[in-house]
Amino acid sequence: MTLSVGTIDSNTPPPGSVYVAFEAFPRPKGAAAHIETMLLALARDYAPVWFFCLGFADMPGLQFEDGVVIHRLKHHHPNLLRRAAEFADFVYSRLAGLESPPGLLVYRDPWSGWPASSALPEVPAIFEVNALPGWELPYTHPAVRSNPALLAKIEQLEWFCLRSARAVIAVSEVTREALTDLGLEGQRIFVAPNAATEAFFQAGRVEIPLEVLSQGRWFGYFGGLHPWQGVETLIEAWALTASEWPEVRLLIIHAGRREAARNLRKLIARRGLAGRVVLQSPLPTERLAGVTARLEFTCAPLTETFRNIVQGCCPIKIVESMAAGVPVLASDLRVTRALIAHGRDGFLARPDSPRSWAQAIRKMLQDVELRRRLGAAAGESARQKFSRSAVFPRLREIFQSAARTR
Repeated sequence: MTLSVGTIDSNTPPPGSVYVAFEAFPRPKGAAAHIETMLLALARDYAPVWFFCLGFADMPGLQFEDGVVIHRLKHHHPNLLRRAAEFADFVYSRLAGLESPPGLLVYRDPWSGWPASSALPEVPAIFEVNALPGWELPYTHPAVRSNPALLAKIEQLEWFCLRSARAVIAVSEVTREALTDLGLEGQRIFVAPNAATEAFFQAGRVEIPLEVLSQGRWFGYFGGLHPWQGVETLIEAWALTASEWPEVRLLIIHAGRREAARNLRKLIARRGLAGRVVLQSPLPTERLAGVTARLEFTCAPLTETFRNIVQGCCPIKIVESMAAGVPVLASDLRVTRALIAHGRDGFLARPDSPRSWAQAIRKMLQDVELRRRLGAAAGESARQKFSRSAVFPRLREIFQSAARTR
C-alpha cells in the first residue's frame, strides 16, 4: 500500500468500517501481509476504513490511502500488558461518541476488540482469530503460564470479544474446532485462509535481491524463531545431511528476538554448520518475494505442539512460497495438509524428527524433476486458493453476513 500523511478535519468522511489490530503496521512479518489483505477487502465495500494499530517513532501518527485512514499509537510501553492497556485507551478515546458510526467493525485480537466493541456496541462486529492470547502467551511469555489469575482474566476478555462478535473468522478448520470447543456456536464461525500478496505471484520477475544468492544452491526458511516453528529440528536435520551437499546452503530470514537468534547461532556452531547456514534479518515484501523465488524449496518445520495441532494456524510462509512457485517441505500436520498435498504440490516430513527431515531434504535436493513438478503445482494451487482474487469473495460474504445479522 502507498500511504500519504494528512490530518483529520471536518472534510474527512466518517468511517465506513473500522479495523483494529494490536500490531505495528507496516512491518516485514506475516501479520502485516494479512492485515493489508483485510484492509483492501474492507475498502472494497466499506470505505473509508479507519484502521487503528501500533507504530514506531519514525511512522506518522496519521496516514491516508485511497479508502484507508491509519491511526497509529506510536509511543507505548515496552511491557505487553501495559502496552495493551495504552492501546485500549487509544482506540476507545477515538471511537467513543462518533457522530456517524461505521457500518462494520473488525478486530484482530481481544486487546483491540474490547475497547472497540465497548465504544461501538451497536455496530456489527467480526473477530478475526489467528490466535488467542490465552493460547499463545504461555508460549511467547512463559511467565503467564505460572500466573493462573492473569490467564483467567485474559480468557474472560477473549470470551467477551467472541460473544460480542456477530461473526468470527478462523484461519483454519483446526482453529474453528478449537473455538467450538470453547463453546462458541459453530454457525458464527467462518474459515478464510491467509492470502499471499501479489508480489509473490510476480516474484520471478524481481532481480536478485541478495547478492549471496548468485552463488551456489539454496533452500530456506523465513519466519519467527519461536519454539513451535521448529527451526531447531531443521538445523539438526541439515547437520545430518549437509556434508553430502557442499554446494548447498540454508538461508534463514527471521524476525526472532536477540536471545532466540543468539541461541540459534550457538546451535549452528555446535553442529559444525558455520558458513552452511546464513541468517538474514527481515526483508520488505518485494525483496522477500524475490529471494523466495530463487530458493530450490522452503521449509515449514512446525512442531507437534498444542499451538499447532489444537489451536491451528495458516502459516503465511507456506502460502507465500507456493505463490512464488517454490515447493514447500513442511511438517506432516493437519494444518499443513489443509494447504498442501504430499507429492502433488508440496512435500511432508514427520514433525520433530531430524532424521525424517534429513531424508526429505535429501530427496528435495537430489530430485530436480520433483522440485519442478511440485513448484508448478504449488503456484497453481496458490492462484486457486490463496490469491486475493480467491480470498476476497469469501471475505465479502463474511462481511455481508455479519452486517445482515441482527
